[in-house]
Amino acid sequence: MIVPTRGQALFITYIIIINIVLCAAGYKSIQPNAWFSDTHSEILTYVANRTGVLSFANLPLVFLYAGRNNILLSVTNWSHSTFLLMHRWIASIATLQAVVHSAIYLQNRLDSGAYSMEATTPYWVWGSAATVALSLAIPMSILPLRKKMYEFFLLCHIALAVVTIAGCYLHIYYRFAHQWGYEVWILVAIAVWAYDRVARVARILRNGVRHAMVSVIDDDYVRVNIPGVTAEGHVYLYFPTLSWRFWESHPFSVASALLQEDNSASRKSSDVEKASTRSMPSTKQMQVNIAPLSTDNNSSKERQTLGLTFLIRTRSGLTKLIRNHLTLPVLVESSYNQHVSTSNYPYLVAIGGGVGVTALLPYLRQHVGVSKLYWGVRSPAIIQSSEALLAGVDKEIFVGERMPLRELVEDAIETYSAAGVAIVVSGPASMADEVRNLVSAIGRRAGSRKVKLIEEAFSW
Repeated sequence: MIVPTRGQALFITYIIIINIVLCAAGYKSIQPNAWFSDTHSEILTYVANRTGVLSFANLPLVFLYAGRNNILLSVTNWSHSTFLLMHRWIASIATLQAVVHSAIYLQNRLDSGAYSMEATTPYWVWGSAATVALSLAIPMSILPLRKKMYEFFLLCHIALAVVTIAGCYLHIYYRFAHQWGYEVWILVAIAVWAYDRVARVARILRNGVRHAMVSVIDDDYVRVNIPGVTAEGHVYLYFPTLSWRFWESHPFSVASALLQEDNSASRKSSDVEKASTRSMPSTKQMQVNIAPLSTDNNSSKERQTLGLTFLIRTRSGLTKLIRNHLTLPVLVESSYNQHVSTSNYPYLVAIGGGVGVTALLPYLRQHVGVSKLYWGVRSPAIIQSSEALLAGVDKEIFVGERMPLRELVEDAIETYSAAGVAIVVSGPASMADEVRNLVSAIGRRAGSRKVKLIEEAFSW
């Protein structure tokens, strides 16, 4: 997701406004004053103190919203991607408040001639370190860097977070000891971070050490099967033997919780899937390249075993190293982000791009009404590798070309929204944004219709 939704934008606006109000309102000057010679320096000091405290107060939210085990995920219907978006905005606000706090005190000390003396004190040094670390975390977290060098971003992000928390705590300790309770905000942030890490370890220990079986699909994709474990939604996978950075993990959508032992017989193995999907009647004939799937009705029925299947697009870093192995030890941290119910909608239209189809398959299997998948892929190899996963699914597949998203969304809303249609999208962020904009515009034009949009996005 690149563009915030309307609800997300409203919440972000609320957060910004409430922080501006809290930073700017309620100041009262009292002169003559034993501490301040004039009203200007008095109010500026109050502003500096207020912004410093509010920056501290925002830090627990920064850590809470970034956590995988954020308790608000179970209280609200917000996705982890939404909380990550809030994490970035609140972190930016906390950084700005810290910069204002530091800048005012810096100017004050320069004007009074006390800078050279205070600049070497422990409280000043640690406070400056915390402000610099917060400020560096913003440019070090831009989307291009996260996409191209995720491992580097993550390592830097953790290091800067540690410096920030240590710097904030020591800044207060050396200045006030524990007199005024400012350190409580930092202790809460540490507690939130610790809880998330303990919960992650507990999820990993529940599954134990497993072995992943890797199959190369083509130059872009691999298939990973992990026998003996089950999960739904998203999971985090650790491959501790791939590099010295054994702590690194990546999120992946579970394509299937059953493993097929014989792909040649996979078309008949998904009787459960077939029972929960029916062909959606086509209302428009689209001139597109459809890659037909084999339908060998003479295949023998295969045995299914418990396990997880993932389709992974290999980029740089850890995911690129996976394709060089046939088997790998793996730690599975599961499960996260269970799927939204579509039971109130008789029609389901799923739109996927690339490996985004893995997040759509559970919806297609569980939906009890009429469903159809539209899937855009770069090459036929991933289609052939996914035949068993797609067995029984009514589908149209677009190979090497752009899907006609406007036509697909218009068709779904105009034809099925009177009864109720759920549109689920998963794929590149730009595609998800385009589908959301189309659903909003076309749904508004269609008037009183029953349409639900579900975005299966997982961003860092």
